[in-house]
Amino acid sequence: MLKSKTYRGYLIKNGVLNDSGWGTGIFSMEDNEKNQLSIKGIIGSMTKKTLYEITGEFEEHPRYGRSFKVTGFRKAPIHSTKEQINFLSGPSFPGIGKKTAETIVNFFKEDAIVKLSENLDILDQIPDLPKSFIPVIINGIKDNIEKEGQQRLRYIFFENGLKTSILDWMENKFENDNQTIQNNFENNFLSYTYQKNIASFDDLDKVAVWFGLDLNSDERIGYWAWKLTNEILFDKGDSYTDKNVLSRLLIKKLNILQPDLIMKGFLFAKKEGILVFEDNKIYTKESYEEEKVIAEKSLAFCKLKSKPVNQNKLDFEISLIEQEIAYKNNIQDFKFDDIQIQALKTFANNRLLILTGGPGTGKTTLIEAMVKLFYRLNNSNNFAIATPTGRAASRIRETFKNSNATTIHKLLQAKDTNEFQINENNLLKEQLIIIDECSMVDSWLFSNLLKACDNVEKIVFVGDANQLPSVGYGNVFKDMIHSKTITTIFLNQIHRQKNKSEIIDIAYKTLAKKLELSDIIDKTSIFSQLDKTNEDVLHQITEIVKNNWDDLKTKQNFLQIICPMYGGNLGIDEINAEIQYKFNKNINDKTKIFQRGDYRFVVDDKIMFLRNEPDYDLSNGDVGKIVAFQYNAYKRLKAVVCEFNEKEIVIKPSDFIDVKLAYATSVHKTQGSEYQNVVLVLDNNPYNSIFLTNSLIYTAITRTKENLHIFSSSHTLFDAIEKDERLRQTTLVNKLLTMKLFK
Repeated sequence: MLKSKTYRGYLIKNGVLNDSGWGTGIFSMEDNEKNQLSIKGIIGSMTKKTLYEITGEFEEHPRYGRSFKVTGFRKAPIHSTKEQINFLSGPSFPGIGKKTAETIVNFFKEDAIVKLSENLDILDQIPDLPKSFIPVIINGIKDNIEKEGQQRLRYIFFENGLKTSILDWMENKFENDNQTIQNNFENNFLSYTYQKNIASFDDLDKVAVWFGLDLNSDERIGYWAWKLTNEILFDKGDSYTDKNVLSRLLIKKLNILQPDLIMKGFLFAKKEGILVFEDNKIYTKESYEEEKVIAEKSLAFCKLKSKPVNQNKLDFEISLIEQEIAYKNNIQDFKFDDIQIQALKTFANNRLLILTGGPGTGKTTLIEAMVKLFYRLNNSNNFAIATPTGRAASRIRETFKNSNATTIHKLLQAKDTNEFQINENNLLKEQLIIIDECSMVDSWLFSNLLKACDNVEKIVFVGDANQLPSVGYGNVFKDMIHSKTITTIFLNQIHRQKNKSEIIDIAYKTLAKKLELSDIIDKTSIFSQLDKTNEDVLHQITEIVKNNWDDLKTKQNFLQIICPMYGGNLGIDEINAEIQYKFNKNINDKTKIFQRGDYRFVVDDKIMFLRNEPDYDLSNGDVGKIVAFQYNAYKRLKAVVCEFNEKEIVIKPSDFIDVKLAYATSVHKTQGSEYQNVVLVLDNNPYNSIFLTNSLIYTAITRTKENLHIFSSSHTLFDAIEKDERLRQTTLVNKLLTMKLFK
């Protein structure tokens, strides 16, 4: 075990520093400025010209050499005569040498620094002190007093394992006013930080408890109730939880022995408005309000009358649109089917419309037709088409060139703070809004979208209700359809496409739970490898990649491997690592490799960005490749140059954590996308079977345009097809029905 050491001195040079406060620097000893250490650790708040006492241990690194790992630091205490002289002649007092410092210390004898801190006017009492030095000493002492308060709090955070980024945020917010900062820590800190996205709730709770919040206080139990409710909603996709379930979780999490404390916590949460209680249901304030907004806004839209359209004119305009589409796509005698014509007429005569259907039913064609019809009837091209992901928007742009399809986040001008610049106070200016892939849109995003639509003339929600529901809580699209309160057109006529009929056939048979082994054996576009060993499966996958490597590198949607799970022998992580190792030619060049924990990234790797980031103009699910890694003088990662959507983007190390390899990815991450070739891999691990459902298999199958490879055991595949998705517990249907009845 390494022995901990303590040194006194100054930070004289900063090196690398990341957003979490971890950094490197050069530390100069108090007694000898030429005696220096290379230090590293959570030192981001250390400042120059401040005397510190650092604690830690030396480490040897094969690449970076010897350095001192700082495990704690504080503003150095100054007691002895020597310490006081060193301090007064240090960097905080420019121009003050050892001799002048000795004069000051010898005059006041003991506690010179303390006496000066209490009364700076006593400097005039020193007969041999040049008057020109007095302002320098006054400024240095004042600076020391200010830093004393800051460092005292920082030392508390270090010594007790509290998250220093919380203190950084508070110091920035309150301009280093230590008394105000401490008052906030000591009084209703959890209430103050609610929804401020400062740090994780667990870290905020630790700070509040250390500064005096009672473990069994109403405030703490109330906010833990809110936190655990949020976890349940995001884990299960529900919009509420059960009171008894939440009570049991609170008792277990907080080790509460008195049941009445739970009730007091609930009352606090209700009073503060962070939880909503209805019967035995408990909602977060957010989940309750979101359902309410969705119901109110959509029903209000339905009530608005659409401008009447002459039916003969409507028939004529639809026939012209048929001719346009026939000419554009080189399809002789193109005609809409009866249900598609009904959809267009319903669109013309209603303010809000839901359009739902499976693969091959012409949803994208109808989106284009609706835009054309809106223009013909209103002489307006003021429309917007948006989707939950960048990939889905890109797919629409491929088919409908002038769609300018974008993501919902970009349409609403998302900010980093989970807020939108387009909102109820700054409404959308478009007259027609069409949202595709609506099954992927959660309650939060749906409600924010509808809040911004008060001035919109028409809204169309498009999607396949049988696909996987949103990652976030809620089941909005399906609930809207099931409520029967909003005009809905069900597209059910399949327009078979060349080389795709087999795929569409098995998709619908999967949905109906009627798929048989003969449906996926000896087909021209479906290649099944069932009941093979993991080794055989991995070998077959790499052979497919090998045969298509050039196309895979140059064509983003040419081939995609889809797996339900990240872990396991046939999980996303294992397959990504195998493909990277076997096919990325840069794997043996250390200058082109970056290791992040257990994950390795190599120049030219196929990658996916995992969140919406306006600063980079990137959306969750965007796929690109790594171009280069950039390092600073300390050989620490400075930036990652990537290529997304044919644009070069420089990503900071702190944001690169939201990047993953994308040779293989999850079903959810491929939703909204289509690929020429899909490789579906189902690991027969019993744990995975919990997550394999009919809608997951159906969603995966419908990602492919031409060829589908299936790797699975027979029982894993067919058991999954028989298994329904768990029904999400929501109350949107009830709200829609109730509001329609009484309003």
